[in-house]
Amino acid sequence: MTKRKNIGETIKKYRHAANMSQMVLAEKIGISYQQLQKYEKGINNISVYRLQQISDALKIPISNFLESLESEKVSEEIGEYGLSKEEKKLLDLFRRIDNKDIRRGLLLELKGIVGLIKKK
Repeated sequence: MTKRKNIGETIKKYRHAANMSQMVLAEKIGISYQQLQKYEKGINNISVYRLQQISDALKIPISNFLESLESEKVSEEIGEYGLSKEEKKLLDLFRRIDNKDIRRGLLLELKGIVGLIKKK
């Protein structure tokens, strides 16, 4: 099951527990009930901002939505401080760079790479 679907089912569960219709919840957060349906079915992604609005409207902590997510399993070996060997090596190398501009540039490059991966 996708994370979107898990969160959507959790929204629906808490909405029902609050005895609230899709129409009422949608009006409280300023969206159409059709959009809320798409969130609940896991069709559309939901932003953290929108999730916060929903949790406020349902009067529940936002963490209730995140508890529904299954934890992802990591297949890499975990070492000191909970870091994998690759993460530790990356951190060690990064710390050796004294130039702040180079460090900032590397971070921007990594963000760009992650952005490209997410688009696939």
